[in-house]
Amino acid sequence: MIEEQLRAIVAKIAETKPDFPVTANLRDEVGVDSVRAFEVVFEIERVLGVAIPEGRYGEVRTFQDLLTIVESLKKA
Repeated sequence: MIEEQLRAIVAKIAETKPDFPVTANLRDEVGVDSVRAFEVVFEIERVLGVAIPEGRYGEVRTFQDLLTIVESLKKA
């Protein structure tokens, strides 16, 4: 369920379809530039109630990276 919600958030902000592979590079393949990345972070917090610490932003390259971080924070 988290994956579907996260896909919807990313797709909405990137103005694309949510059917990208989990291995997709968010910037190069999905279209999440630096401005949109902040929008994604804010929307994740609003919709999922998960605040991604600023120090973890550098860990996110692919959709899977983002999903892993959000899932780990949701469990905490």
